Amino acid sequence: MRQEAEHIIHAPSPMLRARFAGTAATPMNPKNNRLKKKPPVFTGPRERFGQMLVRIRQLEGNPHYIAMGLGLGIFVSITPIIPLQTLVAIALAYLFRGSKSAAALGTWLSNPLTIPLVYYANYKLGCLLLGYQTTLDSISFDSFSQLMALGIDVTWAMLVGGVVIGAVLGILAYFITFRIFVTIRRNTQPVDPESGMAA
Repeated sequence: MRQEAEHIIHAPSPMLRARFAGTAATPMNPKNNRLKKKPPVFTGPRERFGQMLVRIRQLEGNPHYIAMGLGLGIFVSITPIIPLQTLVAIALAYLFRGSKSAAALGTWLSNPLTIPLVYYANYKLGCLLLGYQTTLDSISFDSFSQLMALGIDVTWAMLVGGVVIGAVLGILAYFITFRIFVTIRRNTQPVDPESGMAA
């Protein structure tokens, strides 16, 4: 009797055996592995442009408010006033009652990849409008002081050309952004169940 009692005490119950058997047979869920490495985050030109589009789409306000801010930001991004572009764009958005967030996003058009091409186009157009003879084959600088070091004629030509090109692109950006957000707002408005039309 004593041996039978010890066997009953020390022997695991069928329910306990089934529980441990199920635990051993269940593979580890990789989602629960806290040591799992996160995928690397890439911030190349395409990714940055995509992020800008996502942030623009998430902006709040009426279409005119957003389009005005983005147009002003793009206008400023073409002008060679590094590193004051964001501050100037936000100030203009405040004066013209546009979205300051959209204006700041618009300055993203000016980046290390686009600056040499855009600023050289500013220089060429400025020389054409002012009657200057072009003396540079390329332009590269990182600050406004370096731009001034290129000479007053080069600086003035780039400013004039940048204002003209920036104004054209800014106006185009305004109308394109306005139409896009009018369409977005129309498609996202709630529909009246009785009339079947947008509320």
